[in-house]
Amino acid sequence: MKTSAAVSSPAGENIPPPGEKLHIGLILWPEFPLLALSGMMDAMRYAAHAGNKRQCQLSIISAKPEMPVNSNTGISVKPGRAHEFPEHYDYLAIIGGTLKCLSRGQADDLKYIRRAHQAGVPVVGIGTGSFILAKAGLLNGRRASVHPFHNEEFRKRFPGVYAEEGFDFIDEGDVLTCPGGISTLTLATELIRQHAGEETAAKASHRLSLGHDEFRTAAVSRPANISLIADPRLRQAVMLIEQYLARPLSTAWLAHQVKLSARQLTRLFDAELGKSPREFIRSARLRYACWLLNNTQESITEIAVRMGFSDCAHFIRHFQNQYGCTPGFWRGQNEQLSARASV
Repeated sequence: MKTSAAVSSPAGENIPPPGEKLHIGLILWPEFPLLALSGMMDAMRYAAHAGNKRQCQLSIISAKPEMPVNSNTGISVKPGRAHEFPEHYDYLAIIGGTLKCLSRGQADDLKYIRRAHQAGVPVVGIGTGSFILAKAGLLNGRRASVHPFHNEEFRKRFPGVYAEEGFDFIDEGDVLTCPGGISTLTLATELIRQHAGEETAAKASHRLSLGHDEFRTAAVSRPANISLIADPRLRQAVMLIEQYLARPLSTAWLAHQVKLSARQLTRLFDAELGKSPREFIRSARLRYACWLLNNTQESITEIAVRMGFSDCAHFIRHFQNQYGCTPGFWRGQNEQLSARASV
């Protein structure tokens, strides 16, 4: 993900001072949900008011801007712009429509989404926008945050995507996914935070009548294992790990997000989960690595690099410690089981 705000990244590095604007290009699919659109619009509008010189702008774009797009309520929205160079935007977001209407989107819009991704512009799938990104081939071998109502259908259509429920968003760097609904506000305020800083994001959340910290940790139902974590600060830290799993993470960054010192957070992890933050991150990444071994053709070395291990030997050693076998043996056993099942 592009970042330009003077805040800490997940890896803990300093990010350069913010630019003059955060500009999101937004594509609407037929029968899109109004809640997702209004959430993005209001969050960006309030941030623009709070950010003084920094402009937060949302542009609705289309291959055919003269044609209004119907929402799922029957209210139509007319796009304001035709396609421009994708690099004009900091993000290109897609709000999907009902499942029956996914095939009715503009073919040139789908081409534009691929073009934006190739140009290095982060693309964002909101609601069934994850289906559109998957159809475009941008989620193969990746994690995606999918609404529970659509998860079963998504997994049937796209078995090569690691679909997960219960997360407001999942950030894979150049591709982000959000289940839609009220989670759209969490995603929007997070993008604002990364570009315009904590204060602007907090003001936008306040204008939305939502406490910033509470909102980010309680917007949607959580996976059962996370919901069982009693301490809200630890729960938020675990959620952040899962949301940014494929990106560099540090204990210092996590501690800053939950307003604890690194030592306090480490003690909290050890007391409630029996692991340090670093060990918990590694365990979560190894779980993801298992899925990649089973469902992609990526080499073990490629998976090791993607999961943030310094080299293949470290990856193999930690994998063997957690699962009792090497990644190669794991993949071989899975291939044998698949072969038997197909006979």
